Amino acid sequence: MNRIRLGVCIADHEYCDRITLCLAKHYREQLELHMFSEPEMLWESAEGLDAILMGDCGVKKIRTDIGKAVFYLCDEEPAQEPEGDVFFVEKYQEVNKIVDEIMRHVGEEIESVQQGTGLTRKSRALAVYSLSENEYQLPLAVTLASILSENEHVLLLDLQENSGISQIAGTEGSAGLEELLVMAESGRYSSGRMLSCIGHVDGTDYVYPADNTECLCETSASTYQSLIQVLSREMGYQTIILNLGSRFMGFFDALDACQEVYLVRGHGGLAQWRQREFMSEAERHGGEELVGKIREIDVPIVGSPSATCERLVEQWKWNELGDSIRGMIPRVAACG
Repeated sequence: MNRIRLGVCIADHEYCDRITLCLAKHYREQLELHMFSEPEMLWESAEGLDAILMGDCGVKKIRTDIGKAVFYLCDEEPAQEPEGDVFFVEKYQEVNKIVDEIMRHVGEEIESVQQGTGLTRKSRALAVYSLSENEYQLPLAVTLASILSENEHVLLLDLQENSGISQIAGTEGSAGLEELLVMAESGRYSSGRMLSCIGHVDGTDYVYPADNTECLCETSASTYQSLIQVLSREMGYQTIILNLGSRFMGFFDALDACQEVYLVRGHGGLAQWRQREFMSEAERHGGEELVGKIREIDVPIVGSPSATCERLVEQWKWNELGDSIRGMIPRVAACG
């Protein structure tokens, strides 16, 4: 996907610094920023831009004859209706929603994806799965994502039913995982629609959860793999973390396509039985190569019933568990 050349002219310097820092840090794969101090300088260079973002420039500065999509940041309801390629955007809202609005009008369609092309050379997929302690899957997946996000562009793709991720990522996106799966099934994608399915929290991108979780186990592994290919290749994600739930058709094929599988180890004798059966089944499906990708992780026993995911992630990230995860990361850092 070619980056959108976005011209930015915002008179509020403090706001301009904050939003451009966020855009440069989290949307560098989608946006190429061109900064202007005065509207007149921007209009002179408009021919080489794909879109324009303006703020605090006054109503008299609004132009409808540029022939480009122009987005005006407003801190109150505009007195006039937008015309042509002019769009009014609420100034004080999450940056990802402003980007969604830009991509909705400017983002290009992505052609059908060739099957079996795999991830890019700089991308990888990691999986998190549990046989019994599945309430700890989400905080473990978020901890892994948080650690990796310090140095990489990371996306958390939650395929676990009612994992609780909506409490973290929110559900305010205009679309979510269901929309991405529809695009993956059809083989046609839109960069604008994909961005509207993704939220951003504390350095990590999350796909908004599915409203109908029945679709998660009904989707085939090939559809998930096609989606992962597009997200890595077209959206620039270096690592995609799959938080897995119920098994779908081709579940072990999906595991085999991942570079590593983080298996949450259960507590007690029955958990050990289940784990032995899982390892045997994994070996039947993917052989020693798949079994060799599985990393068993002991999550700390949580004694407090009021522990939140955010609290667990903060604790786990900086205690022995976080150190253990960091120790595993070098084995997958050079993946192809």
